[in-house]
Amino acid sequence: MRRLTNLISESFIWSVGITRPKPGKERVAALYITATLAASVLLAVAMFLLLLQRL
Repeated sequence: MRRLTNLISESFIWSVGITRPKPGKERVAALYITATLAASVLLAVAMFLLLLQRL
């Protein structure tokens, strides 16, 4: 799991261009970035399903 969060974190840092986390804080930053992206995707899917149900 740690390797997946690091991969997602590195991809996000390179693609968006955010500042790298301080040394020693990489793991916390990777978990935060992964959780934020996962929550965004889940919210988008939930909104899509809600709108689809309303049609």
